Amino acid sequence: MYAIDSKPTPDDRHVCVIWLSRAGYVMGADGRPVEVEPSPASVVAEVAEKHLTVRLFPPGRHCMSRLEIAKICSLREGLNTWPDMKSVIRYYESIVLATPVFDGRLPGIVTEALTKNGPYDLTGITVLPVITLADTTGELGDALLADLRAALHGAALAEPLALFGETPEEIAPQLTPRLNELVK
Repeated sequence: MYAIDSKPTPDDRHVCVIWLSRAGYVMGADGRPVEVEPSPASVVAEVAEKHLTVRLFPPGRHCMSRLEIAKICSLREGLNTWPDMKSVIRYYESIVLATPVFDGRLPGIVTEALTKNGPYDLTGITVLPVITLADTTGELGDALLADLRAALHGAALAEPLALFGETPEEIAPQLTPRLNELVK
């Protein structure tokens, strides 16, 4: 990955994938942090990273594209996010936001992470909301859309993707066409 100091040129794409880890992390057997309870949002991040890496960094092509995978999680010490929204606004033209819904609303921790130290103006940034629905009916209501608009002020919101499934094999066929649209 190349260092950048501005938004991309027309041939390059900068995408930030932000996902909610519903259970946080513990130390794995190999001494590295692992998600306590893998979630569909973590699978979305995994599928998106693999697919976007191939799309943004094709073999033999020199580019200045950038891909960041960021997580939101609540640990005992409080909200933990990276990157902060100031960095996202400065460097990325597209955001993939992978999150479940709680009672038809954007989870409070996601709203807090997106607006912490804000408000932010995301004008010029396209956001693809990927709503993981492993535990819900699949209905995306007006309240969720209002929450997204409030947390992502000024962003161009793509049609939210209501995503069913919990494994990469279930998620990839639903997600990759939308990722292709995002980085075309």
